[in-house]
Amino acid sequence: MLTEERQNEIVKIVNISGAISVQELVNFLDISESTVRRDLFALDKQGRLKRVHGGATAVKEISYEADMENLQEKYSFYMLDKRRIAKFAAEKVEKNDFVYLDAGSTVEQMAEFLVGSEATFVTNSIPLAQKLGRNDVKVYILPGRVKGKTEAIIGSEMRDMLERYHFTKGFFGANGITIRTGCTTPDDEEAVCKRAAVAKCMKSYVLADGSKFGLSAYITFADIKQVVIITAKGKDIVDYTPYQRLTEVHVL
Repeated sequence: MLTEERQNEIVKIVNISGAISVQELVNFLDISESTVRRDLFALDKQGRLKRVHGGATAVKEISYEADMENLQEKYSFYMLDKRRIAKFAAEKVEKNDFVYLDAGSTVEQMAEFLVGSEATFVTNSIPLAQKLGRNDVKVYILPGRVKGKTEAIIGSEMRDMLERYHFTKGFFGANGITIRTGCTTPDDEEAVCKRAAVAKCMKSYVLADGSKFGLSAYITFADIKQVVIITAKGKDIVDYTPYQRLTEVHVL
């Protein structure tokens, strides 16, 4: 890969993620740490990203584009953090819980850590329902229209069915999180469904890796004060201080 191509790819990754570490770029691009650091230095001088201790951040707050929702692309970023977050979230599920599981790449990772769970689950994610079902976990899938890229169930049928349920806990994904806009998603119909599900949960958790902070998608589905955020805090490249005054951010 030529230098210009590699640097363009780094900028793309940073803009998608909002923030990323040097080591994650090393792993993702299969290049040396020294090459990453040289590229970040050059790109910072060009004003295409902001070089920070341990990694880089996007130059400004990004609006998350709807066409970036493909789950396979999301899986490429922050996978280790997603799994750590999912494991911690799964440990919050108790035997008698009635749990809502939202569609999303991090929530989907919970399936592996819920094997043997005696709780009951309801989800709008086809891949998640399949994973839980294969492991003999009691799971129900909501009716409605299938969203092609993410295989999430959305629509009025899904929302109507949610009205019948009263969940002890719910676990949600988000495309972006800021203090001002709260938890956001770029799809208006999905936002309505998420909002309806949050309203039916006694306690709602949003699972968010570091790439989601500082990003704002088009539509808010939950205010920061309505949810507990679970994140793999610990990276120097994300400032969590403002969020800690409003909700719980767990350190893994």
